[in-house]
Amino acid sequence: MIATWYKGQEIQRGRNKRHTKPVVIIVCEGKVTEPKYFGNFKGRHKPIKIEIVKGAAGKNYDALIKEADRAVHKHVIDTDGNYSVWCVSDVDVDHNTPGNYSTRNDQLKKYVAEAKSRKFEVALSNPCFELWFLLHFTPNPGYMRDYDAVKKELSVGLPNYQKNSDVYSLLAANQATAIDNAKSLEQIQKQNKTDLMDVTVNPYTSVWKLVEAINFDRFAAQPNAIKEN
Repeated sequence: MIATWYKGQEIQRGRNKRHTKPVVIIVCEGKVTEPKYFGNFKGRHKPIKIEIVKGAAGKNYDALIKEADRAVHKHVIDTDGNYSVWCVSDVDVDHNTPGNYSTRNDQLKKYVAEAKSRKFEVALSNPCFELWFLLHFTPNPGYMRDYDAVKKELSVGLPNYQKNSDVYSLLAANQATAIDNAKSLEQIQKQNKTDLMDVTVNPYTSVWKLVEAINFDRFAAQPNAIKEN
């Protein structure tokens, strides 16, 4: 499993008993789309506290990792080691720059390795986060070149979609379908690739893992000491 059930803990402080809450930190590459979407989960899951960092890095994976490190310092307070960090990011290949596939793949591999070394989870989408939205309506859209291609297909379920829109309420009824579609798509990709963290794995998204983890009040406990930048 990608996460474990949280069991509340009590801390004795003088005469007072206090229940600690696990913290789920969601570090978003984007400034609007991902933060708006995940912001809708904050008030729905009382056993956990959700913290969202937006616009962490643009296309810079190194900056995203650094923002995640800073977020741990800021938000992991009195959790008794019960927290998880999710880096929400896209592959977002630049098709117009020669050699970008190789360069971007090298960056992606380094990023995933850095995240793993810190026990951060990576919720990756290829080509973009909106693929997760599309899977609410389509089980397998086939190869998606870029955001524009995904947006075109999204017109099936979200005809007026814009990046600054909060579409959670329009998607919520199909969320279980999207999770099932994403899982099935992952199994299809595994037939051809042993490493899904690769620019050639398209279409692909692991956002479902974060959504499922939150929905079941699960998270990957990370009891390690917080790393210094």
